[in-house]
Amino acid sequence: MASSPSAFASNEAAARGARDGKRGRLLLRGVLAGLLAVVLAFAGADAFLLPRPTDHDPARLYDYVYSGVKSESTAFTLSAMSDDGYLAFGSSEFYISKDKVPQCPQAVFGENACGVDLTYIGEAYDQSLWQAVAAGAYGSEVKNKKALIVVSPQWFFKGNGAQDKFASKFSYPLYRQFAANPRVSDETKAYVRSRVEALGADAAHVAAANRDSVPDAVNDAAFSFAEDLRVRSRLPQVIAQSPLKSAVRSSGEPTGEPDWEALLAQADASGDAACTTNPYGVYDAYWQKNSRYDAERGQDFAHADEEYADLACFLDVCRETGIEPLVVILPMHGAWYDREGVDAGTRSVFYERVRSICDDAGAAYADFSSCEYEKYFLCDTVHPGWRGWVRIERAFYDFVHGRDDAFLGGGAFGSAEGLEAAGDAGASLVGVAEGGA
Repeated sequence: MASSPSAFASNEAAARGARDGKRGRLLLRGVLAGLLAVVLAFAGADAFLLPRPTDHDPARLYDYVYSGVKSESTAFTLSAMSDDGYLAFGSSEFYISKDKVPQCPQAVFGENACGVDLTYIGEAYDQSLWQAVAAGAYGSEVKNKKALIVVSPQWFFKGNGAQDKFASKFSYPLYRQFAANPRVSDETKAYVRSRVEALGADAAHVAAANRDSVPDAVNDAAFSFAEDLRVRSRLPQVIAQSPLKSAVRSSGEPTGEPDWEALLAQADASGDAACTTNPYGVYDAYWQKNSRYDAERGQDFAHADEEYADLACFLDVCRETGIEPLVVILPMHGAWYDREGVDAGTRSVFYERVRSICDDAGAAYADFSSCEYEKYFLCDTVHPGWRGWVRIERAFYDFVHGRDDAFLGGGAFGSAEGLEAAGDAGASLVGVAEGGA
């Protein structure tokens, strides 16, 4: 049966519309590509004046530089990191340098040649979700697959810690590499995408990184080029602030395993010298400025489900990309939290949930919850201090070498025995809060 004229006209119009639509899309692609080419051509001159992302001075040590720019540049970090470098994911604890804590990793590992270095990734307010993105960006490329993440109790304060700062901390270069990593599962990528969008990451950037459409792919080219220029323009500052390698390090001669007992003795002496104005083992300048600061008062660790889920996601990303993480469970400052009315039962929720997440993932952890009252484990009320860094370094050194350690648990290590089993406890802060300082 022949088609009616009206039906034929309708079909012809539909076909013409489809052809016009296709031509329109092709034209749009051409226009966008042309505009992008013009922009890149103008910007290209500046690009030639900047260092390549892999340029660095081999006389310097970059692993221990605390820098968001360094963390964002996987090309720079992977090319400049020590042959013995292991990724260390964390936040503001990496800001504590040897001028404040002489037993920090930069001094103990970085100025010697003991076969282990920590390559710092992250800075203040980079919590579990940021770390998951970074792990996805780095995990498939790094040579040494064992790694460390320092998990801070403050991430799990009511309301999921400082997650409201995530949008300002979002890294397009890292998220783009995470999204492009074929080893990260679609399920994990979907979870991370939903979370970065929920926490306020720019929708156009998220769509571009995932190349959702042709215009998004064009945006990705523009965004990634701009980010490359931004990062490369700031890398000279990273290089300039990196310390020269020590004479011992430069010699290339192995120094062997650190003398942990000697370091603990030095830690006590350093803590004594730094903490003269208070009984809490907090360094004087911090105490003078923050002794009335009460951010911990009224806190608990039972209202941070999203942060706990993000930590589980970090471990999923590690598994999928071949990273074997050691989760460092920092202790709270027992005496300080006592003073702030956050009792041991409330604090235990954090430790128990993190251990459970690790156990579910089959991940190892270094559990320092038994060190809540060990003087000088922390140098203030938050960050690892003189004894704390020695204990973390030793636990990671033992983890790398597959040895048992009083603080290692989970994975192949079973239950962590804790401070009493270590047999080298420092002075105790039990009862200090009762003095009312």
